[in-house]
Amino acid sequence: MTKKILPLLAAFSAALIFNACGDDSSSSAPDIECLDNENCLEESSSSDEAKSSSSVKGSSSSEEAKSSSSVKEDGKSSSSAKDDGKSSSSEKVESSSSVTGESSSSEEAESSSSVAVEYEYLSTTPNIADLEVSGDTLYAIFQRYVYDAETWSTTFADNGLLALYKVSDGTLLDTIQLATKNPTAVKVVKGNVYVASHGEYNAAYGTDADENRGIERVDLKNKTSKLYVAGTKLGGGISDFAVNTKTNKAYAAINLFYGSVPVVEVDLSTGSVKAIDGIKDGSGSIAVDEAKNLVYIGDRFMDFTTFEMQINVMVYDGSKLTMLSDAEEDEFRQPYSVKLLGSTPYVFVSDYSTGKLYWNYADSEDDEDGLEFDQDSKLAVANGKLFVMSRTGAGSVSLFNTESNEVVWQKSVDNGNPYDVVQADGSNVWVALHGLAEIRKISVADGSTMEVIDTEEFCAKKVKE
Repeated sequence: MTKKILPLLAAFSAALIFNACGDDSSSSAPDIECLDNENCLEESSSSDEAKSSSSVKGSSSSEEAKSSSSVKEDGKSSSSAKDDGKSSSSEKVESSSSVTGESSSSEEAESSSSVAVEYEYLSTTPNIADLEVSGDTLYAIFQRYVYDAETWSTTFADNGLLALYKVSDGTLLDTIQLATKNPTAVKVVKGNVYVASHGEYNAAYGTDADENRGIERVDLKNKTSKLYVAGTKLGGGISDFAVNTKTNKAYAAINLFYGSVPVVEVDLSTGSVKAIDGIKDGSGSIAVDEAKNLVYIGDRFMDFTTFEMQINVMVYDGSKLTMLSDAEEDEFRQPYSVKLLGSTPYVFVSDYSTGKLYWNYADSEDDEDGLEFDQDSKLAVANGKLFVMSRTGAGSVSLFNTESNEVVWQKSVDNGNPYDVVQADGSNVWVALHGLAEIRKISVADGSTMEVIDTEEFCAKKVKE
């Protein structure tokens, strides 16, 4: 929907700072007030779990820990978040694999050398970006950057890394060095593994149309990864990536610069690229309904010169775009994260100061509709359930009941900055923690931690001098 709303200029000015990286951000969380006692969440009484610092507005617990984000309140993207300290969890799982480094790099396993190599870690987290499950394998990609808190600068010291784990217990199976830096998504399609990468930022905090980013195709047998569709063809680096596994079509949001994020369709069989006309700022998420062959794209466009706006969830059927919401001219709901449960779209909206989950975005036009969460929250679907990942302050993972539209439970992730949730088994899910060197298996029933994969060995590092 195209419209002009002058009073929103202040909110969008703040957004320029908050989301400059074209990624998701973590900022200091405000104190939480209980707005409705019936919706307040109870803290877990378990002595071996961190107290949940509820991000759902309406928590009444007086014992909640105040959120203390380690990110300076400059609104930098969470891909530039200051590295948190190592997890204090004593439940870390030691990798039983003989592969301890990048299996395709020139640094072979230390056991093959007569001289032990000592490394100096440059970060406390390898910055996991995405998880994928296929068969009995859990795929994880790591961005492996170094953040300088004094200069607020990010350096991608190493290329990205793909790690393969046994999905049942987290045993490390193998690692493969990626061809590019700053990977954003991993997908398994018809037996092929694809990794989308954003690459490093340019001076305008966008990306260039070059061969330093794009879509890689991984050769699991030979433990290599090569660029399959380069940024020269796509137009830049990929900030979001979704796939229709039935049609073998991928949909990529291309981060040209802040506020200009077109979306392209990629035929993974041929590598051909087609622009989806009409999307101006597709940074509001992409979700695919394979059953109906529809693509949902969150458009957050605003022209800061004319204040012209196109804010809606756009639905693409392969040839044309329609708007999901029939919103009135004065309605302002910026899509931030879109996920499908079955064919039902769930939309989290955020204006970088408030956030709300809508289960009926198409028709909800009342301010009382939806459920409030922290402004930097993302959605995930696993085990046929909807999860809300809050990345503000200590951060948390919540299970949302889509029948009653209520939060079942919410658990703190100890400044972990959750990035994704995928199925582990019928009773548990794996949670990717971007801000800690961990992947946690948690119970769907109550959110309690079952196992922890230690990912510290994949942090950016150099040979100790």
